[in-house]
This record gives sequence, C-alpha cells and structure tokens, in this order.
Amino acid sequence: MLDSDFVRAQFPAFSVPTLKGQAFFENAGGSYTCGQVIDRLTRFYTARKVQPYAPYPASQEAGAEMDEARARLSKLLGVQTDELSFGPSTTANTYVLAQAFRRHLPAGSAIIVTNQDHEANSGPWRRLGDEGIEIREWQIDPQTGHLDPAGLARLLDDRVKLVCFPHCSNVVGEINPVAEIVAMAHAAGAAVCVDGVSYAPHGFPDVGALGADIYLFSAYKTYGPHQGIMVIRR
Repeated sequence: MLDSDFVRAQFPAFSVPTLKGQAFFENAGGSYTCGQVIDRLTRFYTARKVQPYAPYPASQEAGAEMDEARARLSKLLGVQTDELSFGPSTTANTYVLAQAFRRHLPAGSAIIVTNQDHEANSGPWRRLGDEGIEIREWQIDPQTGHLDPAGLARLLDDRVKLVCFPHCSNVVGEINPVAEIVAMAHAAGAAVCVDGVSYAPHGFPDVGALGADIYLFSAYKTYGPHQGIMVIRR
C-alpha cells in the first residue's frame, strides 16, 4: 500500500500555505520538485557552483557529484554511463538529435513518425522532409487512438532508417509496446527513437531491456531539475 503521507512529506510544496487545498493538474507541463533535489541544488548553488574537476576541493566535489548523478541514473535506466546525456530539455535534445541525423542520413532515406506523438518528437523529424528525407506517418486508429503494429509493418522497408514514436502518448494516454515495436524496426534495419516524457513520471523505464536505440524524457517532469535526459545506445 502506497503511504501517501510519506510521499507528500517529500515535497515542500505541500507545506506552502498558499497552496493548501488546491489540486495540481499541471503535471504534464512539469512536476513540483522533491526536497532531496532542492537540497542538492541548494548545496550546488551555495558551495559548488564552479568549473568541475579542477585541483581544489569545491571543484573536485562538483565533479564527483556530476559523476554520481550520471552513474546512478544510468544504473536506474539499465544503460552504460557513456550512453547517458543531459541537456536543457527533451524538446531541445530532440532538435539537436534531428540535426545530427540530417547530416548523416544517406540520400533516399525515410523516417517514420506518428500522429500520436508530442510535437517535440515529431516536428524536428518532419522538418527533415525539407532536406529530401522521406517522412512516413504511422497513423492511429481514429476511433481508438491506438497505434497498430500492423500499420508499422506496412511502412517498413530497407529505406527506413529511423522509427520515432512515444512510449506513452500525451494525446490519448496509451502505453505502446516498445519492445515489440523495437524488434520490428530492428528486423527491418531501422533504429528507434522513443519519447518517454509522458511515461517516465509513472514508472522509470528499463531502457536496456526495452532495446530502444534512443530514449528521451524530462527530469523536470520526474520531480527533478529542468533538464532533459537522453540515452543513445552504442
């Protein structure tokens, strides 16, 4: 049984008088930060806001905390530390990623996106159509909002280099079968980019087990600071 009183005690927002008696429905845009994160940020801004890894105590401590964050988060996600990247947001991370793909995709390549996605994991890829990349849309069932894997199978061929879809749709709330979809894409020779922003707040994903080549989510929607987390597998 979840101890809701214990959970609430971890969030200083619950002790703010002006917030008493209110329901918070903005979690899709960002969550309140838990006390442990606030304590870490306070320590950083008061004692360790320096360039890391230099030969003096504050700098060494700053570097050690950065390393600790990467090691603990990568272990939680089931990936290697060098496969984990931090950025300003998932939107920004996806944009930068799309620009990197733009330079490396061979002529005649195709990318599959969905109409179940958030704009952040759809728009940057769709705009590559201006660069000559073919964009194919894996469409939802208009009656149910469901993404049928059979629909993906009809779009896959040897020209498809990347398949982009959400772990959980922010539009319809459906949790997609990531491992199944990844296996289909890999069998066709395509890499996979999964937007986990709407899923991660409800249960941290085992990215290693899911098999996605790229997995993104936002720390500020999982009770942390305003950062985007991006896993790019070897």
